Amino acid sequence: MNKRTLITVAIAALISLPLALNAADEPKKKGGGFAAMDTDKDGKVSKKEFVAAQKDAAKGESRFAQLDKNNDGFLSQEEFAAGQKKKKEN
Repeated sequence: MNKRTLITVAIAALISLPLALNAADEPKKKGGGFAAMDTDKDGKVSKKEFVAAQKDAAKGESRFAQLDKNNDGFLSQEEFAAGQKKKKEN
């Protein structure tokens, strides 16, 4: 590779890095959706997955406890949707 190509590739990488980092943070900024939080794609969101998607871990743990109505340690799509609906009403 010649110097010019190497410099061009380095500049492109530096320009795209902030965009990639911003995209990686996007689910946390928006609170994410159910599918974004279900990182292992098993159809339910574990406490670990839910808390990891929150900005504040302590608030995330508290919120998870409120949403997990059957206390099985996971959020179903129904539990998550009910929590979202209740949040919008308040």
